[in-house]
Formats: sequence, C-alpha cells, structure tokens
Amino acid sequence: MRILLIDDDELDRVAVIRALKQSGLMLDIRQCATAAAGLKVAAEEHFDAILLDYRLPDQDGVEVLQRLRSGAFGHVAILMLSRQEDPAVAEQCLEAGAQDFLLKDEVDGRRLTRAICQARQRYSMEEALKASHEKLRALSEHDSLTGLLNRRGFEVTLNVAMENSLRKQKGLAVLLLDIDDFKSINDTLGHSSGDAVLIEIARRLKLMVRAGDSFCRLGGDEFVLITNNLEHEEQASLLAERLIGVLREPFILTSAELMITASVGIAVLDCSTKNSSDLLNHADVAMYRAKQDGRNRFRFYSEKLHAAVQHITTLKREMHTAISNQEFVVYYQPQFDAQDRKLAGMEALVRWNHPRLGLLAPSDFIPIAENTGLIVDIGNWVLRESCRQLSVWLNRYPEFDRNLTVSVNLSPIQLEHASLIQDVREALSSNYLAPHRLELEITESSLIGDQGRAVATLSELASRNIILSLDDFGTGYSSMHHLKLFPIKELKIDREFVSTIGINCESDRLLIAMIRFAQALSLKIVAEGIETKEQADFCAFNGCTILQGYYYSKPISAAEFEANFFTHSRVHTE
Repeated sequence: MRILLIDDDELDRVAVIRALKQSGLMLDIRQCATAAAGLKVAAEEHFDAILLDYRLPDQDGVEVLQRLRSGAFGHVAILMLSRQEDPAVAEQCLEAGAQDFLLKDEVDGRRLTRAICQARQRYSMEEALKASHEKLRALSEHDSLTGLLNRRGFEVTLNVAMENSLRKQKGLAVLLLDIDDFKSINDTLGHSSGDAVLIEIARRLKLMVRAGDSFCRLGGDEFVLITNNLEHEEQASLLAERLIGVLREPFILTSAELMITASVGIAVLDCSTKNSSDLLNHADVAMYRAKQDGRNRFRFYSEKLHAAVQHITTLKREMHTAISNQEFVVYYQPQFDAQDRKLAGMEALVRWNHPRLGLLAPSDFIPIAENTGLIVDIGNWVLRESCRQLSVWLNRYPEFDRNLTVSVNLSPIQLEHASLIQDVREALSSNYLAPHRLELEITESSLIGDQGRAVATLSELASRNIILSLDDFGTGYSSMHHLKLFPIKELKIDREFVSTIGINCESDRLLIAMIRFAQALSLKIVAEGIETKEQADFCAFNGCTILQGYYYSKPISAAEFEANFFTHSRVHTE
C-alpha cells in the first residue's frame, strides 16, 4: 500500500510512520513537509491513501484537500490529521471530501491502519455512488431512441453555451428543426416505422454538426442544434440549408420509400434574449413561420415575426368560441346566367365579424382554421347557414325559382372528415332544400391525398344529385386526371385567365381552348373574376355558362344581397 504523508511537523511524521509500521502491512510511505511539495508528489505518483495535516505553513489543509478532490490528482482516499479537537473543523473537512478525521494524540498503529482501510472502502463506495449518479444523470439527459441529448440535457447545455458566448463575446444560435407532417408516417406506417425514420434522421443530421456544437432531440419529431462561435448570422443560415438538404435523399423502409422535409427556425443570441427559454421560444416562433410559408425552409426570428405569430396564436384561441358567439357571417356573391344575365345563383363566402379586429376576410383566418382542425366546424356552419338562407329566399321570392343554387367551398380537411356526407344531408333536409340546389366547390389540392377515399365520398355526394364543382381550374397540375377520376359536373375557370382577356392573344386562345374542352365533357362552365363588360361578353360569347365577379357585385351580406337582387331584381343585360 502506497501512502503519502503531508505534515510540516517532523516529530508528528515520525510518530505516524512508527504507528503505521506497527501494523505489519507492506507499506510504501512518502513524506512531504509543505502543501506545495505534497501536491506536486500527489500529481506525479499514485497513492492509495493520503494523510494530510490540517495545519500547514504554506497553505490551509482544507484548501489542499479541495485541490486534491478537484480531479487533477487521481482517485485516492484522504484522512485529515489534527491536534485540535473541534467538531466544526472535523465536519468542514468531511464536507470538503475527506474520508476520516483523526486526532494526532490518539493515533496508534492499529487504529491508524483500520482508519486507512475504512477510508479506502468509504472512498470506493463514494466513487461507485458517484459513478452511478453520473450514469443516471447521463440517462436522464439523453434520448433513449436516438442517443442524442434530450430536453433536459439541451437546457443544461444551452445555459452553459450562453454563459460562454456572453463571456467570450462569440455568436450563438439555436436552430429548431421540425419534421413536416411526421404524424402521417406514424398514422399510415405505424410507430415502429416512425421510430426507424427518427433514428435515421438523427444519424444524418449528426453528420452536419460541427465540433463544439450540440445536437439534441426535444421530443417527438423536434430536433434542436446549438451552434457556437458564430462570426456572422449567415453561418446559421448556411447550416440550416445543410440540415434541410441532408434530408432530401429518400428514406428507404421495408414497406415504403419516404420523402422527408423539415422546417427550421433560427434564433440568434442578442440583447433581446433574457434566458435560454426565451431563445428556444424565439426559434419556435421562427419555425412556425417557416411552416406557414410552405414548409421545407428556414426562417430567422425577429420582433416583427414574433408579433405576427402572437396575432395568429390569439386568433386561434378566439376562434374556439367564435361559432358559439355567432361571430361568423356568410357573404354572398351573385352568379349570373351568361345568356340572359339573370340571377342564377350565389357563392357563399364566410367572414369573421371579429369583436376586436372588425370584419376579417377568409385569407385572414381560414389557414389557421385548417391548421387547427376548426375548419370542420366552421365549414359545417357555413354549409347549414347557406342552405338555410337560400331556402328562405326561395320561399320568400318564388318568382325567382329558376333553379337557383348556392355554391359552398369545401376545405380539404372537410373532405377527409368522416361526417361530411351526414353533415350535407342534414343541412339539406333540415332546410327542405333540394340537393340539386347545392354546389360544393373543391380545389385540386384537396384531391391529391387519399384519392380512394375522396372518390368514394364525392361519388356518394354526386349520387344524391349534389353538384360538384372544381375550383381554380387551369392552375392545378393534373386537371385532366381529376376530371376523369372524380364526378365533377362544373368547372370554375380561374380569374388568372379571365384577367388577361383582350391583353394577350395567346392567353385568349388558351381560355377558349379550356372552354371548348369543358364543353366537350358537357360540363357547366363558370368564369370567375369578371371585372369588365368586355370580359363578361368574351366569356359569354365563347360558351361560358355562368359569370361571376366584381363587375356584377363584390361579396355582400345577406341583407344587401336580398335588397339588390331580389327586392329590386337586378338583371345585367347592359
């Protein structure tokens, strides 16, 4: 057993050495008279135990103890020796890391040897416990699926990184990465496939991480990168592009080949950031905007962006009670027969009569409603209200019964919802409205998902004599395929083609070709976006069935619509 004795009193050293030799153990004893010498020897050689005097001429014994316990001198059991019997001093030494505290006057061979052996055992137990705690800490700070730091590990690492950044005056950024539409992978392929994808995502992203940076999985499909020592913000944007780019290669599973994209929010440490929580929240705000802007991209946080996201968050919260508070209203835009220019129907367009912000257009809240799923309730309310209003007008003005129809926009979310057919049936039956009076407008984007389910749903609606209209015709990438696959009876030519009438001959010929194509399929043709008499006449002359646009009227309230087109019976023949 190798023992280091650090004591400035030569007589005390002799007494201790004599007592140790009485034990009969094989001992190798080194002596030092000062703290400096003892620390030097402890750093250079390995010892099983150190006997340390509480009082040393060049340094306090507790300070020496603390340095020995700092980790720079290896693993060793330490016993403090003192001539002073003071419980407070003994407690101080034990708290500083000593395994035992002995009075020099009571030291004998047997007692000293036993104390050293017990100190070594206690030290071994302490080290085992410490290792166990470190292992538990590591487990608690790492994600079991990917091996990356988890949220707790991220918070600890970010706090340290922020302190270093501020002290060294070096740039720091947090990049929050969220996998786009990851839920669909779990829903369609199962959670085991989802886990396999997450493991592969983590593997790829780790390859992009620089030395000194930290990569974490916050949970679910959210990952975050802490990048240090930035010279300028462009470095963060380049890193975001690399993270997004490394996911472009297909993910191959046993049952499928997947294309994965991600949205990234970037927050840079600056004077507006008070703590690590703020920095992560800022990155979250930026990531949310990246999602809103079309996904598969990155966005930087800014105060303006934060205000915009707060506005959206507030609208989300207020939207939950907007229906029950009767804040939504339906506006109607008239549709006219292209030949006699008499009223043929109307398109129902929802507005939000917000108590604080005033009248909001669909573009201000429909994307939020679709994102939260509230579009199902809002859309169903618009459906019921539109059917009710048309029924009222038909009963009140029977002379207008020229097969007037009401056209209602159908969200892709509604089309996927299991209650759609029942909702339509109830809206019609509760208002005693014939099915052919209702037109449901769908966009091509709503037909791209589960086409089998969409075909079944739309076929069921069509079999009940409900008219299905394809909105924004000409702007989708697969219009021909959709007309073949789905029971569409009406095409709405997008305003983009109407707006160029008389300006561009090529555009005019394209519009005429689209009309001829629809006529060949015996489809009803609606030209929307009519703003001038020339546009109206051109569309009517070339075979459009219905005309709609600001030339006739902007969308107006039910009361205005009734006054303008029923009470005063406008006919547009000019």
